[in-house]
Amino acid sequence: MTSPALGTDLAAMRRLNDQAVLTTLWDATEPMTATHLAASTGLSRTTVEAVLSGMLENELIRAEQLRPTRAGRPARGYRLAADRGIVIGIDIGPHGIAGIAGDLRGTVCAPHRRVEQDLSGGEDAVTAILGVVGALLAEAGKSADDLAALTVGIPGIVDASGRPVKTTVVPDWLAIDIDAHLRRAYPQTTIFFDNDTKLAALAEIENGTIGPDETAVVLRIGNRISAASVVDGRVARGAHGAAGEIGALGRVAWPQAQERLSARAEGGIETLFTGGNDDAVAEFAAGIADGLGALVLAIDPHAVVVSSSIPEGSGRIADALRVELSERALFVPELRASTLGAAAPCLGALAVSSASGREQLFAHTS
Repeated sequence: MTSPALGTDLAAMRRLNDQAVLTTLWDATEPMTATHLAASTGLSRTTVEAVLSGMLENELIRAEQLRPTRAGRPARGYRLAADRGIVIGIDIGPHGIAGIAGDLRGTVCAPHRRVEQDLSGGEDAVTAILGVVGALLAEAGKSADDLAALTVGIPGIVDASGRPVKTTVVPDWLAIDIDAHLRRAYPQTTIFFDNDTKLAALAEIENGTIGPDETAVVLRIGNRISAASVVDGRVARGAHGAAGEIGALGRVAWPQAQERLSARAEGGIETLFTGGNDDAVAEFAAGIADGLGALVLAIDPHAVVVSSSIPEGSGRIADALRVELSERALFVPELRASTLGAAAPCLGALAVSSASGREQLFAHTS
């Protein structure tokens, strides 16, 4: 008879073996043979084959015949069943909504899409989210039952539990409890909320714009100006989820700087960047530099990443801010222009959802 302790040890060993194989397949870009998996994990081929058999039965992986590289029987390859579910990232604000969908590993299966509309009302926001999620699911050929995780970025403060707790931009969203509406609509789905700019900062980390050990400020310029702090490669949240929210300090006057910029743009703000209006850009940079300078002095970053929804804007604003920060910082950080544009919050939200999808997949191991 097997002793309870021995049985527990064997079960723990099986879980470790399963997770070693699954982790290797999660990171793999091509199908792997049992021989390659044994070499990568350090497990015996017999153990790997036993693990693979169980995972095939649980539909965690898929098997396929590989093209032989030399004469002989083709080898059998294994890949993660990342398409067994779908994850979605949403970015929503008072002026519109955007979304993107991917498989469990976050590989995009329904690309970034944005709809401009007035969403200041809570009911309108809920309807818009449900509509975009439905459209992304349909485009990916999936149903709501396949939705493993949904992450929603909002212009507000989200606490450590993922609950929206404060916003001056869309107060009606909190009044109607947008969180509860979504959980009723998708009861089987893991749902997260986070601040949109913090999600954009996460996307910059995932994209490599911010190094794994770097400290940085991410400055987003779109319908509003906002910032997030990254410390040692991780998005800083603070005690209440409000780290980096320096725009809440009235004397920073970021909204006024944006209003002055808009007033100078007869054909839209885009024309200031595409038309080469250096004076307007320089004035705008000067108007936001005090707030940015305070953040730079507070965390001493390696870099400031400027992220604008206007592709030409990020680089030009970064250049102008470099001049302004030279007068406000003890050490001027590197100014970097984001290449992610308006998709940044959605990509960050997709990364959060994918991490949840990974946890759910690994939970199915023995």
